[in-house]
Amino acid sequence: MLVEKFTPEALISAPRRGPAIPNHDGTLALYTVSTHTIGGETLKEIRVMNIATGESSQLFDDEKAQDASWLGDDSNTVIFLKKGGEGFTWLITIDADKSPSEPLIAGHIPAPVQNLKVKALEDGTVAFAVVGLANADGELFNGEVKKPAHTGRVYDVYRAREWDAYRNLQKYSIFYSILSKKEEGWKIAGPLHNALANTELEAPVSIYEPVDPRDNYDISQVGITLAAEEPGITDPLLVGVSDIYYVRLNSFTTASVHRPVRIGVQSTDLDGYSTHPRFSPDGSLIAFLRGPRSAYEQVRIFVHQIRSPSAVDLFDLVTGQKWPLTPSGFEFAPNGHTLYITADDTGRHALFKVDILPSAYPKTLLRNGSVTAYYPLGQDNNERLLVTSSTLVESSIYQIVDADADHEPIVVSSATKNGSKFGLSSKQVSEIYFEGGGDYCVHAWVVRPRSFDESKKYPLALLVHGGPMGSWNDGWSTRWNPAVWAEQGYIVVTPNITGSTGYGTEFADAVRDNWGGRPYDDLVNCMEYLKQVPYIDTDNAIAAGGSYGGYMMNWIQGNPLGRRFKAMVCHNGIFHVPTFMLQTDYVGDSNDFGGPPVLWKNIEGLERYNPARPDLLPNWKTPMLVIHSDKDYRCPITDGLAAFHTLQLLGTPSRFLTFPDENHWVLKEENSLEWHRQVFGWINKYTGIAG
Repeated sequence: MLVEKFTPEALISAPRRGPAIPNHDGTLALYTVSTHTIGGETLKEIRVMNIATGESSQLFDDEKAQDASWLGDDSNTVIFLKKGGEGFTWLITIDADKSPSEPLIAGHIPAPVQNLKVKALEDGTVAFAVVGLANADGELFNGEVKKPAHTGRVYDVYRAREWDAYRNLQKYSIFYSILSKKEEGWKIAGPLHNALANTELEAPVSIYEPVDPRDNYDISQVGITLAAEEPGITDPLLVGVSDIYYVRLNSFTTASVHRPVRIGVQSTDLDGYSTHPRFSPDGSLIAFLRGPRSAYEQVRIFVHQIRSPSAVDLFDLVTGQKWPLTPSGFEFAPNGHTLYITADDTGRHALFKVDILPSAYPKTLLRNGSVTAYYPLGQDNNERLLVTSSTLVESSIYQIVDADADHEPIVVSSATKNGSKFGLSSKQVSEIYFEGGGDYCVHAWVVRPRSFDESKKYPLALLVHGGPMGSWNDGWSTRWNPAVWAEQGYIVVTPNITGSTGYGTEFADAVRDNWGGRPYDDLVNCMEYLKQVPYIDTDNAIAAGGSYGGYMMNWIQGNPLGRRFKAMVCHNGIFHVPTFMLQTDYVGDSNDFGGPPVLWKNIEGLERYNPARPDLLPNWKTPMLVIHSDKDYRCPITDGLAAFHTLQLLGTPSRFLTFPDENHWVLKEENSLEWHRQVFGWINKYTGIAG
């Protein structure tokens, strides 16, 4: 596919590849790809790529298939789940060595389940685990078989809904069993057992969040480890506090006789958020991420020996070396004493390696672009990894990375030939640093249109990221893609203002009780800096942002910076901070506003940077497109409507766009296309470019 111009249509219809997962000997890679036809259907495939040649073939094509992985038995068998009728779930295998490949049914599970994980055992069987809802008796729950006559739900706890759904009255749990090989193929060899039976735990944590729940549990030959919220918590400010548990199993064929054991931590932060548990290959260690409740951006890696009383901080108590970056994920190397770690690093999502040894320090393996997945190139390969990453102009790269960083990465497959299929080039991308609102510098990405001529002036699109603890990285996005904005004819600038990750925890933490302070000053200074760039017309500028970036649009509206823009776009932003904290699905106690997040205890702190302050609202004079969707329970739609109504009452040109079936993000392809069309139609109208 070659396009004359990288338009929203090209973005939406381009194939979207998942991570490349190598097989047992590193010769094949398993991946998924979805391709949408504008105005039509979406093709979802499971494919296998020859790593040596980059050639691929389709294994399976079904939109109901999910969680595809290698079986892990030293064969090239692929296993996945497929949704069936009446809530049933099929477990299916395919031999990737056969052509044509024939799917074989390993068995059916009489309930909706998801998040499949497998582990080959020494006796030749394969353990597997899935996540599903449990009845009061601990058995799998299938709500599709018999639905109640009414739709009412009753809640006696704070968190009635989360992200985009009302929480189920049943709890999620992890169910396990084994597969054994028969003459006709692999078959489920016994009933599924609830790993959390007779407990109050629900796992994995964040099951309702837009993350992969498989990240929050793991299985090994010795049992299951999982992240779960602390049971019995009634204080809404402690909602989300979680720990790591270990469930020892004598066998995957029988119910566990051991209750889940909470893994303690050697830390002064007793309350925290624990995620991403991982067994070492031999099952002797469990490592996980943990951040303190009062400063959740200060995530650290903890390592626990199965027979020890508690876990220890990897960098404080094992290596003895401080590391300024915040890990977002990690995996064990096959040797069991090395970790591969990902972290934001100055506008990249980079890959590192560290040994679990005294004095060890993370070594950079890949810092070009944004890494999304990484696997040893073969189950016993400690020397090379198969890494999936992207950049601002390339949607998906599969490459082999040397674990000692002694050789340049070898590209196996580039989905768009480094952007050339879209007409994009890395020459369109550059970086700048400017003086922030204090004694520090702020980093930003700059993306130019492909037809850029430095002798001309271009309108500016200033984009503000969400979070506030997030960042603009050198990575691909199908939601906020700077390249597709630039191709409309803008110079796109994406500053990593105060609160951004990848610049040290102090810089990220500085946004606390400062939402409209330092970050706003950074943006003011950014505009002043850009005035000096000869090809940027700062008198013909627009600003846009979502989530915290949407909050910032509302804050800018009421302050002098708002008059610097011809138009603005506020996506799922926050309008009235004091009441927002009572409406959102997650309030926490992170001291974001200098005290408790409730107006009767901290009205001064909540009003300080409240965009809806009465003294600020009359200043809302810049034309603004407000976007907010019904299923956003993180930033409820009432805030978007209130912002729009304010603009309308003031007589300020404004428009409201909503999607009844979307949440905090606009994910459905046709909705995303309409989002882009409305956004670009709005800003182009006021900047006067044709787009």
